[in-house]
Amino acid sequence: MHAHSDQAAGLRRLFRRTPPAVFALFATGRSPLKTAARAVRSLTEGGRRVVVLEEHGEATGSLFGSFGTDGGADLLATLERGLDPADTLREAADGLWLVRAAATAQAVPWLDAGHLSRLESAIGELQRRADLLAVHAAGDGAGLTPFAQAAARRLLVVEASGVGARGACQWIKGLAAAGAGSLEVAVSGARDRADATALFASLSDYTARHVGLPLVWRGELERDGLAEAMSTPLGARHPAEGVQAFVRRLRAWSAQASAAG
Repeated sequence: MHAHSDQAAGLRRLFRRTPPAVFALFATGRSPLKTAARAVRSLTEGGRRVVVLEEHGEATGSLFGSFGTDGGADLLATLERGLDPADTLREAADGLWLVRAAATAQAVPWLDAGHLSRLESAIGELQRRADLLAVHAAGDGAGLTPFAQAAARRLLVVEASGVGARGACQWIKGLAAAGAGSLEVAVSGARDRADATALFASLSDYTARHVGLPLVWRGELERDGLAEAMSTPLGARHPAEGVQAFVRRLRAWSAQASAAG
C-alpha cells in the first residue's frame, strides 16, 4: 500500500506542477466511445494542441479506431526500451494526438522507482507539447486507474439519453467512493438548452441525495466552448467540497486498508 501511495503521489505532483491542464475524461451513453471522440476533437477549438493518453485497448474500443489511426507503441515502451516519448504520439486530427497507454496504466502500481521516474519524465515531455492533456480513462468509477486518480480535474461527458443518465450515475457513485473532490459535467446530444440543463439538474439532485459529490456545469458539447472551459482554472471550490471529499477519502482509504489486511 505504501509503495502504491508513493507512486500515486508522484503522478499527482507531476500533473499539478506543469502548465498544461490535465484532466481525466469519462463518457456515457449508447456509444461512449463516439461521445469521447467528439469531446476530444472539440478540445482543439481555438488552435489548441491536445494530447490524449488512451487507456482503452482495442477490446474495449479505443480512440485510435475512432479516428482510423495506427496505435503505435505503448507509452510503456519508453520506460522499457528507452524510446523518445514523442515517438508514441499519433496524430488523429489537426491539433489532436493520441498516445497508447493501456499497458502503462496497468503497470503503474508495480513500477520501481527508476521506471516511475522515467514515466514522469515521459509524461512531462508530452505535456510540454500540449495545451491540454486528457486521460481517456478505462475501467469504472469503482476502480480508477492511477492516471485518473492523479489528474487534478475530472470531466464527465453525458449523452442526453436514459442510457447516458444511468451511466453518469454509476460514474458519480464510483468517483465519490474513490474520494473525488468535484466533477465537471458536459452534456452531449441534447435537443436544446432546456433538455441539457434539465439533465444536469437531475444529476445534481441525484448527487445531493445520495453521494454529495459537487458537480460543475460545463455546458453542451455541441454549443459551448468546452476547450475554453477546460483550459481555464477551475477556480473557487464548492463550499461543501472540502469536508465531503475528506470524508469520502477516509472511507475509501479505510476500505482499501481493510481489504489489504
